[in-house]
Amino acid sequence: MVKMSKSQKTRYFRLVEMQPTMTNFSAAVLIISKSSPNLFLDKLSGSERGVITLTVRDSISHITNCKCWGQKSFVDKYNAMLHIGDVVDIVGAKVMSLSTPGEPRYQPQATLSCTLTVNEGHGHIVRHDSDDLPTIETLQQLIHKPHKPLGSTLNLVEACLGIGLHERNLNAYVDLLVVVAAVRPVRELKRKLSQSYKKDNGPLQCLELIVMDASCPNGILLSLWHAEWIRRAKHWQPRKTVLHLIDVRISYSDYYRCPVLNHANCTLLYEDPQAAGGDCDALLSFAASVLPMSFDQSDQSDLADLPTACQIQTKMTTKQIYSRAEGELSNAATDRFTAVLYCMVSKFDIDGYSMNTSKKCTTCQNLVPRNQSDCVREECQLLFSLESNGPRHSSFININIQLSDQTGTLVESRLSGHVAERVMGIKASDFQRLSEGAKIELKWRFLLKYFEVKLLIKKQSAMRKNIVVLVVDMQAIPLNKMIDTFSVF
Repeated sequence: MVKMSKSQKTRYFRLVEMQPTMTNFSAAVLIISKSSPNLFLDKLSGSERGVITLTVRDSISHITNCKCWGQKSFVDKYNAMLHIGDVVDIVGAKVMSLSTPGEPRYQPQATLSCTLTVNEGHGHIVRHDSDDLPTIETLQQLIHKPHKPLGSTLNLVEACLGIGLHERNLNAYVDLLVVVAAVRPVRELKRKLSQSYKKDNGPLQCLELIVMDASCPNGILLSLWHAEWIRRAKHWQPRKTVLHLIDVRISYSDYYRCPVLNHANCTLLYEDPQAAGGDCDALLSFAASVLPMSFDQSDQSDLADLPTACQIQTKMTTKQIYSRAEGELSNAATDRFTAVLYCMVSKFDIDGYSMNTSKKCTTCQNLVPRNQSDCVREECQLLFSLESNGPRHSSFININIQLSDQTGTLVESRLSGHVAERVMGIKASDFQRLSEGAKIELKWRFLLKYFEVKLLIKKQSAMRKNIVVLVVDMQAIPLNKMIDTFSVF
């Protein structure tokens, strides 16, 4: 179908009508993705040039890419003016045939066999006429309507198994339907130096999300590197925002020692997709059943799911614990295990200037940072304003201790919460009021003494960079029992 503009001078086509012979193609489209500007030095003219890629659609089925080439000022102008979700007119573009459909990974995969090219001085892009509300409203509805069926997605466990949990150099591109579990603060990273021309030497921004589905309630890390998506992601709500990810890259991270997701140049993302079937509703129902503390609370103080002491029977040395947590004995099928350790307490600093208590919010039970007086979550602040008389946080004992045996020292151990109160025989409120002398006396009841310690060890994951070792129980033992364990191991 051909549509005439208001001036009756420009013929507007549908994307499906593109032909490689067209050199003056115009269409009203919705921007569903945008690349970062790619700048380079033109060796012939010595000027700075660049390109930016827009992924556009005008129907439920038809998607293509439009490359905009020009001087740096031209590319910067389009980058600042055009955003995901905008309805725009592409005017006077050249139609190009795709040489290898579906092969490149440097841009989203088109559903059509042709793409568009706008060169500075030959074609342009403008916002669609704001008076044409029917066209704008029709196209804007497509921002939530995926062009691929939700039923074709993998779940997170299938995606991880597909690349192999131990395959360090393998990348795969998969389609997923997930819900946002947590949004972390934006990080700034230094760019790697390169011999190629790079005008932008500023820091690189990265926003990390934890996403989950019913197959993977512990979540998996998703990193966003594009400024446009970082801006949009700041408004996503944990356990409420559903994402349909198309061609998202999954790979094994040596840093996190587990599979992670990355938004790549070829990735398309639909926020809160609207599609037939109950896939999104089922995912949201699952997300609502997951406790917020599973994602927001520090693992070092999460004592809600500790096993009982009698359940912990496997005896290990410090070396064996580290080997199973992060070494050659590591088992990717589980993210935690328990151990009985016979050891000497080699660090138990509770006197002096050591910080040995932490705070948690009385409403959501999340850890409150030391530099904050209250929990900053909006839900908690609202409850505090309605119930201004009650306490806003409670304190608990949280001590870093070190445990040593003949094979090494376990430096990550923590004695926290109700376990610390039972082992030390003192409540958190009374512990905070102890004099310096009383703290020293309590310290030497444990320091350089021998104990049978039952531990819960949580391995590294996307949720935590280091292993977490929580004390479940501690019982003093005589030296001869400690010596007897040497022959066993």
